[in-house]
Amino acid sequence: MKKTAIFFIAWSSISIASDQVSSVLNRYKEHLENGTYQGQDWSIFEVKPKSRYDTFKYAFEYFEKNNGKIVVELGTTRSFVHGGSPGCNTSNLAYWTPNNPENWDWGAGFFTRVAAESLVHLHPTIHTIDIDFTHIYRSAIITYDFRKMIQYHICSSFDFLKQVQPQSIDLLYLDTGNMTPIEETARMQLAEARIIVERNVLSPNGIILIDDVRNQTPRTFGDTSGLGKAKYSIHYFLANGYEILMDEYQVILRRKK
Repeated sequence: MKKTAIFFIAWSSISIASDQVSSVLNRYKEHLENGTYQGQDWSIFEVKPKSRYDTFKYAFEYFEKNNGKIVVELGTTRSFVHGGSPGCNTSNLAYWTPNNPENWDWGAGFFTRVAAESLVHLHPTIHTIDIDFTHIYRSAIITYDFRKMIQYHICSSFDFLKQVQPQSIDLLYLDTGNMTPIEETARMQLAEARIIVERNVLSPNGIILIDDVRNQTPRTFGDTSGLGKAKYSIHYFLANGYEILMDEYQVILRRKK
């Protein structure tokens, strides 16, 4: 009886931990989907790409399954509210409503907060990086209740990647730069990709999650690549031993086994 009880307790704790990702993402599913799709023309797709909800779920469950410990986010959550709304990209605390997620900046994905909530049961270390102090300040406010598991870095993505230990990152989120002008951002992400590959910063089971690959904003300004921020980086990764695991609004890659 004792052995059975111990096994039941152990199994139950694992089951509860595994439910954390689904519980958090299901709570935010509508917001994640609206933030992915609203305000953009998807008519060029026969099948609309899956939303951030689906790729976040895959990435977080993969991280959990492979006993991930280190998350790195290049480009932090920088606004309390959605782009174009009053208070967007300002530091006025009146616009931060922690108990009203419908007000949050879902158009940008809100990765820092969602990752912290989804993975808190695994006790990871999350490094969030941004070159702008005000962005990091707002991110720290947004994630205040998860601050013990987050390290906030005010530096360029290049500087961070150049000093991080090789084979140390289990989940790498690429989200630096703006959607316009896209050429500048895409070349920045290519430079990040070169450092990632050359320094071999992913752990053996690490994955890369790239945001805004299918964002339609660049197309409205004449870009024809269909790959947004990642129009150079994805080709570089594929040419250097990586493979795609999910190819949707976001793209997930890993090194070939």
